Amino acid sequence: MNAFKRLISWFLIPIGDYCDKCPFHFIDSSKPSQENGYCSYLGKGDWDFNEAVKDKYTEVTFGDGRKEMIKYGDLPPGSLLWDGCKECNKKIESWRIK
Repeated sequence: MNAFKRLISWFLIPIGDYCDKCPFHFIDSSKPSQENGYCSYLGKGDWDFNEAVKDKYTEVTFGDGRKEMIKYGDLPPGSLLWDGCKECNKKIESWRIK
């Protein structure tokens, strides 16, 4: 994306943690629910983010203190574009000057 497009994009992305009224946020009805969000600013959808980590592992600590390595692919989808949550981290709520 060239500098001009990035600048225009910056003004169009709303302030906040969600993609409400963001012209780059779409739902792809051909994908399964909770994995059907798409961001044209990033050029990625939930399925791209989830596919990228499906073979990676994370350490989970249970309430009884035991730890176990769990494959991300065995967990529910992790990207939240489908729910309108920003994955771009642009102008999120903590960005706002107080």
